[in-house]
Amino acid sequence: MKKDDVEMEFDDRILLPEENYILCPIYTLPLNEFKLKRYCKERGIVSYLPLRKTWKINNYLKRGKPYQQSQVVLRPMFPSYIFVKMPMDGGRASIMDSRSAIRILTPSSQERFIEDVRAIRSIEQVALEQEVEFNPEVRVGDRFIIESGVWAGVTGWLKKKGKHCSWTVELEIVNQSVQTAIDPSQYKMRRLEG
Repeated sequence: MKKDDVEMEFDDRILLPEENYILCPIYTLPLNEFKLKRYCKERGIVSYLPLRKTWKINNYLKRGKPYQQSQVVLRPMFPSYIFVKMPMDGGRASIMDSRSAIRILTPSSQERFIEDVRAIRSIEQVALEQEVEFNPEVRVGDRFIIESGVWAGVTGWLKKKGKHCSWTVELEIVNQSVQTAIDPSQYKMRRLEG
């Protein structure tokens, strides 16, 4: 079985309400979603990592000439989040022992949250078959703050959106502006008003 097949498996038990079990979103360290998914699978914990197809672009030199290779890869639909069904007693400790989880969030209503996860599953199925554009909260010209990753706490403006998960942004760091390209799927960003 290939790695992608393991990551793509969907366990229907995640959507079935069970007594003494709770379905929670888990906030992970950046780029640790697949690691936590494997951790849960190894321990028999039911988990769900919604995925989407996106482009990965590799730039390299061959005999001194620059080349670019692109391929379709699977990335988390919600960076730094995975959904886990765990026992109410002792489940939290087991997840936090993974060293990939930062925080376990508790939904206010299990029934409504299960319906939300069901809707996410439907969107995922469409996104894996055809190209779906996820409209992030941040739009060209918007001011934003990065809330996760190496740029956490830095504010900036979105200057241009690239074709394959690349944004050109101007970041404010110690009262200086730095223009760079970032992959928005690797950071949690929030739009700032004004």
